[in-house]
Amino acid sequence: MSSCVPCGDPCSSVSKDDLDRWTNSLKHVLANQTATKMFEVYLQACKLDSAEILELWKMCDGLLRYVHHKKIENETSRIKNDYIAIVECAGEVEGLTEHQLRRLEETKTSGPKKILARVEKLRQTAYELMQHDYGLFRKKLLKDHKIAKK
Repeated sequence: MSSCVPCGDPCSSVSKDDLDRWTNSLKHVLANQTATKMFEVYLQACKLDSAEILELWKMCDGLLRYVHHKKIENETSRIKNDYIAIVECAGEVEGLTEHQLRRLEETKTSGPKKILARVEKLRQTAYELMQHDYGLFRKKLLKDHKIAKK
């Protein structure tokens, strides 16, 4: 797996506090743009399924963040359009069950509140599906950091 390099130059500028946070929880990686990018590069380099799952998570998170401070009623068409793109992306993701995909399809005709509830669940599912590959990324970060400290 030596071809799996999560980061090049960004690693040298990462503080110990950031590294400690990012190796503590996937939640901390996803909350930081630099860490998310490093995770994404790692997943793509290693050709791991979580690369598509991360893309799905980002789409869900983007929609939920977008509507967070907005009146949902005014955003119905954007929510529906983004949701259709999310459902298409979900169809490409390894790890989602037929039942989950069917529920996503059925929700396309629902109102914005139900759609957003489904997106929230899907974001959580995507998070859970990435846990294993996050563990690999975490080990790589820790290993690289120890080498850098010597």
